[in-house]
Amino acid sequence: MKRALSLLIGIVFLSGCAGVPIRTSSQFASYFHGPEKTVTVVPITIKFYKLTAGGVSEEMDEWDTQSDVLFKTEIMTQLDPSLKIKIKILEENNLAPDLKAFLNEQTGLYRAISQSIIMHTFMEGSIFPLKLKNFDYTLGPQLGRFNDFIPTDSLLFISGTRTYWTGGRVFLGVCGVLLGAATGVTVLPCSVPDWVSAALVDSKTGNVIWFRYMGAPNSAVGDLRDNDTVSKTVTYLFKDLDK
Repeated sequence: MKRALSLLIGIVFLSGCAGVPIRTSSQFASYFHGPEKTVTVVPITIKFYKLTAGGVSEEMDEWDTQSDVLFKTEIMTQLDPSLKIKIKILEENNLAPDLKAFLNEQTGLYRAISQSIIMHTFMEGSIFPLKLKNFDYTLGPQLGRFNDFIPTDSLLFISGTRTYWTGGRVFLGVCGVLLGAATGVTVLPCSVPDWVSAALVDSKTGNVIWFRYMGAPNSAVGDLRDNDTVSKTVTYLFKDLDK
């Protein structure tokens, strides 16, 4: 029931998605042609929250860490070697302070840009047609500073939000559904929609080359603390990377 309610809330807040959940720039078509590309996986910024009956949202840092490990393991296991990709995984605890600070800025910027991409190239009612025709989102050329620390061809960003309801919050949701069945007006407690995105970003220009989205209503985001769910999520996110 809890999962069903979470999906229902996502559908309420994200009323429609345009087309398949993937966007690419003109650079992507030939990106994996030629020599092997080095792709560096930067620290993953999926934020986990626990939402109480009183509407208090508490960030759960320990769940962030747990999911980060699962995602990196699955990425190393699943990415197709035929893509001519050499994967590097950055371990945040081993980074120099200057690089760590720089990456914190860039992952925060990516998270904001990711939400803009979802809003303006996927969500019906807020789509910018020009952005669909010419997908030209960028983190900016300052991203090229990363190569001063660790040379790479591109960076792989993963971000998202996953909210878990407490028992009290689930009870409110059930009451809202039952009330709706009785009166014809369904009242659901508010919640931030769950979503996950992945993007391949050119390390020199900062341009987003490939972007994939997972979230309501096209797909539900499962329990990203669970190994099997993360494995399926990674499969979903990267299945079109070679298209």
